[in-house]
Amino acid sequence: MKKYFFGLFLLIAFTLMGSVNAGEPEIVRVGLLRLFYNQTSISISSTNIEVGHGMANGSFAPVQTLTSSAGFTVQVVNGQVVLRAGSVSGNIVFTFNSGTGSAQVRGIGGGNVTLGNYTYRGIMEFHPYATGRITAVNVINVEDYILGVLPLEMSPTQFHQEALRAQSVAIRTFSIHTRDITRRHSAWLDLCDRPQCCQSYRGIGNEHANTNQAAEATRGLMMFLPGGTNPLFTPYFASSGGATANSEQVWWESFSHLRGVLDPYEQVTRNWSREFTWAQVTARVQDESPASVNIGNVTAVTVTGSTLGRVHELTFTGTNGEWVARGERIRTMFGADSQNFAISGHTVTNVGAAANVTITDGTASNQRPSTALTVLNHLGQTITINSAFVTDGTTTRQLGANHVRVSGGTGITLTGRGWGHGVGMSQHGANGMAQAGHNFVSILQHYYTGVEIR
Repeated sequence: MKKYFFGLFLLIAFTLMGSVNAGEPEIVRVGLLRLFYNQTSISISSTNIEVGHGMANGSFAPVQTLTSSAGFTVQVVNGQVVLRAGSVSGNIVFTFNSGTGSAQVRGIGGGNVTLGNYTYRGIMEFHPYATGRITAVNVINVEDYILGVLPLEMSPTQFHQEALRAQSVAIRTFSIHTRDITRRHSAWLDLCDRPQCCQSYRGIGNEHANTNQAAEATRGLMMFLPGGTNPLFTPYFASSGGATANSEQVWWESFSHLRGVLDPYEQVTRNWSREFTWAQVTARVQDESPASVNIGNVTAVTVTGSTLGRVHELTFTGTNGEWVARGERIRTMFGADSQNFAISGHTVTNVGAAANVTITDGTASNQRPSTALTVLNHLGQTITINSAFVTDGTTTRQLGANHVRVSGGTGITLTGRGWGHGVGMSQHGANGMAQAGHNFVSILQHYYTGVEIR
């Protein structure tokens, strides 16, 4: 889920659908949209299966046991889901009655099911389309689902156990929130297996003892607001490059637990740069702006950043007007790895909105904008500081560097740090915190402001 996808996620209205019922099994329906979406047929490699019908609560009602040394093929024939022995040319050995519940398959005695080259825990459910195509959905307990997601989101061998535990809580909370609160997919689909949209998931093939241990150690734990009953929206990403972002700076929706924080613990940070001519910038603006907008040839870009240094607004000035890009679009339109970047070019002008700095002599304090700082040079002369840098002892950043106008020359250069949308938990930052001695609760409460974990 690094990925990064969340812009569209939060453009969908959030409708509160009630709290999680602790008495119900935490079943999630995961659409296998990466490989088994809208197919003419789906291959089941398992040779011994139980077929049955699924109910809304995730229960499985077995009907028959089938055996085929060549496996099975699932198709839609005359609007009904059927199983063929072997390939698409094999005999139909079972037809699901659409009036008795969804079409489901599982391993004998509740064992695993293999579709193609991928093996999954839980139950496999098949949904037909009027066009004669079919999609597979993995109906699975959320605890088993986490076992498949966690090692794809964090390396089982390169990440500290406490970071893995923090990640497992974030995955669980995100999953149940999406199922019960957001309801962003269809009635028969809670999540999908595409990281650009939800979370990475490939079944049991990547499960590892280290990540299984982390999931078990945090079994059932989720994040809530104090006294709240609804699991929270808990996005995460790879690397912040020094600071995370407020949710509304990326996806427009403001959440009290998704506040930008300094992130000094990252030990592995992605550094990147991108160069664009003014003609290429103009083309990107034409692609991203509404059809009714035509600002002509872009001649300048004005950058507006947060006090933590992340860019959250770009104003493009053209020969025929201006257009403003905000949030996640800033990253996607330039193919940037993050919104933590500076823009340079032929002419760079500070346009204000600089950070305030508090200066103290140990007794009295005085707050001034970073653009109005002065010092005495070696001759005793008072001079103004341009492009001041500050440090908290770990992270150094340039004051006012993200409040500039770039123009002239042949184009612009983006130079940045980090990877991902920047909201919520930084995975590499979490690993750095764990290595510094923080436990998973401390990690989560650093990245998700004011949450309770229970």
